[in-house]
Parts: sequence; structure tokens; C-alpha cells
Amino acid sequence: MSGSLFLLRVRCVVRSPTRMVCVSELLDPILEKLDTLGSALKIAISTAAPLNVSSGNWSFPGITRGELIERVTYLRELVANAHQPTAESEKYITSIVERLIFLIDHTVPQLASNAGVAVPSFLITLDAVERGLSALLQDTKALALKNSQAVKKTTVQVRSIETRLRELTPRTKSLEDMVSRIEKAYDAADQLPTDLETLAEAQESVSELLNFAKTDKSSIEELLEAISDHEQGLRAKSKEADEVLEKCVSAYSSATSLGLAAAFSERSKALDWSMWGWVGGLMISLIVGGFAGSIQLRNLAFELTKADANSLGIGVNLVLSILSVGGPVWFAWLSTKQIGQRFRLSEDYAFKASISRAYEGYRREAARFDDGLERQLLSSALARLDEQPLRLVETNSFGSPWHELLASDLVKDAVKTVPGFAEKVTALASSALQGRKAAASSALAVNDVPPEHTEEKA
Repeated sequence: MSGSLFLLRVRCVVRSPTRMVCVSELLDPILEKLDTLGSALKIAISTAAPLNVSSGNWSFPGITRGELIERVTYLRELVANAHQPTAESEKYITSIVERLIFLIDHTVPQLASNAGVAVPSFLITLDAVERGLSALLQDTKALALKNSQAVKKTTVQVRSIETRLRELTPRTKSLEDMVSRIEKAYDAADQLPTDLETLAEAQESVSELLNFAKTDKSSIEELLEAISDHEQGLRAKSKEADEVLEKCVSAYSSATSLGLAAAFSERSKALDWSMWGWVGGLMISLIVGGFAGSIQLRNLAFELTKADANSLGIGVNLVLSILSVGGPVWFAWLSTKQIGQRFRLSEDYAFKASISRAYEGYRREAARFDDGLERQLLSSALARLDEQPLRLVETNSFGSPWHELLASDLVKDAVKTVPGFAEKVTALASSALQGRKAAASSALAVNDVPPEHTEEKA
């Protein structure tokens, strides 16, 4: 391949799982021969022991097969990490390939049998190849050290710059404030003529307003005095209004209590009048009963004193006496019950009227001592006023004295305790009713007898 047709091409070789190296294709023959050289060493030297020990020859160097292979591997890594060669290096690279081919074909086979001469020749050849390629080879350790030093230097410079920036930050802020003030001052200076003119106009307006204020000062003082007088008058009126309102509230409470008391009193008086009506009825019924009873008793006594008195006449007079007295007695019994109930109702309404009249006075006195006492008084008054008058009216309504007698607890206890009491009372009532019916029928028969029979009988 001529120099004019030389093309520089690069390919990448993976050296490790985390490392990829890109080398020129001109160095591929050297890399291949170095690989072949390592394989040839493994074939030529069959033992891993040092050559002088394995052969028992003191003139052989004390080096092992692994150490020779390691020297070849080290040279190969240097070549793999070499820079891209130029076109002028092609001839030199070709000569190195020829040296390695000769070393593989002639020197390596003599390492086991003639190590005293072959090993120095092997090592010297590799050293010469390394020195010849030194212009292309790169020291990765030195390069890493150089790069680390450059990084440290750059870090120091960056930190120094940051420190200077931190020192300049407060000054920059003050500079910004100064620039802002300068701009504001410039704007103010630019508007100064307009502001002065506006200020002069405002001063004239203030002077006019001051003159007006001085002129109106006396009027304002007079108005203030009038307002003060009106304020005092309003306060006095407000105080009077509060007093009147308090009196109105008190009067309203009193009116409510008095109205309630008047209603209860009116109801009590109405019950009193009706009660006196029943009292009059009771007196009349007693007079009528006494008068009718006296007449019937006189007739009954006359019948009893007659020489020819018979039981029929006596029975008729007895029945008539009972009937004439029964009506007034029944009305007297009814009047007595009505008088008792109306008296109780009248007293209840009168008591409620008394509470209503006295409540307001008691409330004021209780409020002077304790609010709890006032609440207790109100609760007690409401409890009394809330009591219904019907609680004093008897729930049982009897139609006659006999009905009431039979429904009394005494009769009920007698029925429970006395044997045969109910049967005896029933038989007595039945016999009385039958006797009354017989007397009535006899009286009718006597009344129906013709006069001539009566005269004959007489």
C-alpha cells in the first residue's frame, strides 16, 4: 500500500465490560502478532516452573512462562491504547511486524532448550519495539494523574471565583440601590418644573380655603354650642324616656296581673251567686218537704187513730208520705252537692285572684334580694294558676241519693265482707216494690167502688 493511497481508519475494540478503545487499523497487525506470540509461548514452554529450575542449567535465566506472557500482554495493552499513527509511520510499523514474525518463528522455539541466549534476545526485542512505538504509546497512569491535577486546579479556581462573587453580591445590591435612587432623582429633576407649578397652585388653593375657614370659624363655634345644648337636652329626654319605659313595663305587668285577678274574681263571684241560688233552692225544697211531710204524717196519724183503720189505708198514706217527701229530699240532696262543688270552685278562683294581685309586689321584693328567688316565685305562681278547676269537681255523676249510697265505699265494703248482704238488699227492695204496687192497685180498686156499695158497707 503506497503512501498516497493510505487511508486512516479507526475501529473500536472492547477491552473490558466498561472500557472501549478505538485504535487505528495500522496497528492491527502488531496486535495480532502479539496475540500469536503469547500463544506460541504457551506451546514452546510446557512447564510453569522457572526455566533454570526446570532444565537444571545455571546459565538459564530464572524466569517463568507466565512472566514472559505478562510482558507480551503489557506491550499489547500499550499498543491498544496508542495514538492514531500518521501515514509516515507505516514503514516502521511494517518493520515491527517483521521483527515479531521472526521472533515467533525462530526465537520462541529456542526458549526451552537454549534459554540462556533466547530469553535475552526475546526481552531485548520487545523493549526495542516498545521504545520504537513510544511516540505513539500513551501512559494512562500519567495521563490520569495529569488530568486529576488539572481537575484540582480547576476546582480551586472555580471556588476562588465563587468566593469573589459572594463578596461582590452585597456590593452589587448596593450598586443597584444607588442606580435606582439616581434614576428616581433624575425623574424627579425632570418633573421638577411641573411639580413647582402644581405646588404654587395648591398653595393658592390652601390660602383660599384658610380664609374661608377663618370666616366660618365663628359660625362653627356657634353651631358647636347649639349642638352641645341639644345633646344635653337629648340626654335628659332619653333619661326621662327610660324612666317612663320602666314605668310602662311595670304598669303593663301590673295590668296583666290585675286583669288576671279580675277575671278570677269575676268567675268566683259568678260561682258565689249560683251557689246562693242553690242555697235558696235547698231552703225551698226543705220547706216544701217539711210542709208536705207534715200533712202526710197528719193523715197517716189520723188513719192510725181510727177505730176501723185497715192496713190498706195505712199503706196508701205511707206511700203518699214517702212520695211527697222524696222529691224535696232528692232536690235538697242535689242542692247540697252543687253548693259544695261551687263553694270549692269559688274558693279556688278567689285564691288564684289573690295570687294574681299579690304577685307583682312579691316579685319586686324578691328581685331586690335574689334572681333565683324571683324565678322560684314565678314557678310557684305558674304552678298554682295552671291547676285546672275541674280537679275539684267530682268525677262520678249520681242520679239519686240511693244511687250514691249504693256506689259508696261503705256499701261496697259491706258487700265484700257481710255474707248475703247483696241478696238481702235485693229481696228487701223487691218486696218494697211489690208492696207499693199492691197498695197502688188497692187504692185504685177503692176509688173504683160505686157509691152505693160504699154506703152499704158503711
